[in-house]
Amino acid sequence: MNFIFINPPREIAKNNIWSIINSKIPPLGIALLSAIWDEQGHTSQIIDGAALRLTIPEIIDRINPPADFVGITATTPEISTALVIAQKIREAFPNTKIIMGGVHPTLFHKELVRDKFCDLVVRNEGEIPIMELAKGTPFNLIPNLTWRNSEGEIIINSDCETFADLNNFPFPAYDKLPMHLYHSALGAARQEPSIGMVTSRGCPGKCTFCFSGMFGSQIRFMSPVRIIQHIEHLRKNYGIREISFYDDTFTADKQRIAELCQLILAEKIKFTWSCFARVDTVNPELLLLMKKAGCHQIMYGFETTDENILKNINKRTNLNQFQNALAWTKAAKINIRGAFMLGNPGETSASMEKTIDYAKDSAIQFAIFNITTPYPGTAMHEEFLQKNLLLHQNWELYNLAQPVLKLETVSAQTVRQYYFKAYRSFYLRPGFILRHIFSIHTLAELRMYSKAVLRLTALLFRKIFSK
Repeated sequence: MNFIFINPPREIAKNNIWSIINSKIPPLGIALLSAIWDEQGHTSQIIDGAALRLTIPEIIDRINPPADFVGITATTPEISTALVIAQKIREAFPNTKIIMGGVHPTLFHKELVRDKFCDLVVRNEGEIPIMELAKGTPFNLIPNLTWRNSEGEIIINSDCETFADLNNFPFPAYDKLPMHLYHSALGAARQEPSIGMVTSRGCPGKCTFCFSGMFGSQIRFMSPVRIIQHIEHLRKNYGIREISFYDDTFTADKQRIAELCQLILAEKIKFTWSCFARVDTVNPELLLLMKKAGCHQIMYGFETTDENILKNINKRTNLNQFQNALAWTKAAKINIRGAFMLGNPGETSASMEKTIDYAKDSAIQFAIFNITTPYPGTAMHEEFLQKNLLLHQNWELYNLAQPVLKLETVSAQTVRQYYFKAYRSFYLRPGFILRHIFSIHTLAELRMYSKAVLRLTALLFRKIFSK
């Protein structure tokens, strides 16, 4: 059987900061499913419409020959495009079974099957269902599956009783991807080629703006030995020199990361890397070891400097932990990329001003400011939906740059004004530019950071950012 996996294209508006800084990460989920499918003796293809910047007709043209199954993954901002792709596939290949998966289809599985956008939805993790599908297991016996039978009835199978073991799967099918097109977020890599990688599922945080139901409540980790094998596979076969670890919280298990760093040092693996972390999951000893093993940047999710707002979003961190993480990370000579949110419940002009000032005064190397965007499935989205306080449910505008919430304390227009102000006041400071010039050590790093600063500056000088 032949299976075609599709990663839909996503158009980011030119006045959205993510059109400049966004990473281009391989669709690791469907690449892993492709490898699992092939292991069972079948054939598969991956069409990465996002990386290749394909139009919908171009995607349909690549479905040749027709497949037994076409699988389409989608997050919330991509779902509209994914549904159009599904419709065009239905018209062109009426005998092909259409499967959808990913966070958004997981949440709206019944509606998608009911309205015949697809024949099946794989809810939550897809590895075990795809393996069963490849073995020829009848639909009614495959866990995590929502489907429509020959009588048109919608069948919702039970959830899988076990979760995927990240150490027991093949490497993603990188050979089916345009590897030369992938790169880390702007300013996040010191070397190219760079690529994103995920080594765990789940997060210790229970923030109201995040959806944790996709992978269950228990965090699962890839072992340090398996991570090393994966890194070596990328280095030897694709020349990768830098890894961006996009785990929700890479340092959730400090002992695992210490073991990983020790293996990197013992085996003298030469590459640089960055990661995401929470301020309450690091300590001085771990950070020093990470630096020795090649870590040069950590992104911390600070979100806000207002203690009441931190409680509102159930962040479970505080300003003292912020200061400790900043001091320890700087002492380890690791650069800091701070992530901040504007427009949380309880937000005011004063709190947003305070957050922006904190980002500037903390001497971090980069700052990312997003407008609070609670996706479907999150506690925050559910609360505001029940209270009829969502400004809209236009999924394409759930893009981190458009207000979604109707707040009692500040207008959507004001939130958006502070969003633009945050980037202007952080990145157009002479001190910021000079600090980066004098912190550069190599020509490669000069090219990386110059590209980041120049492209951001160009965007910030556009008319819309002067308002």
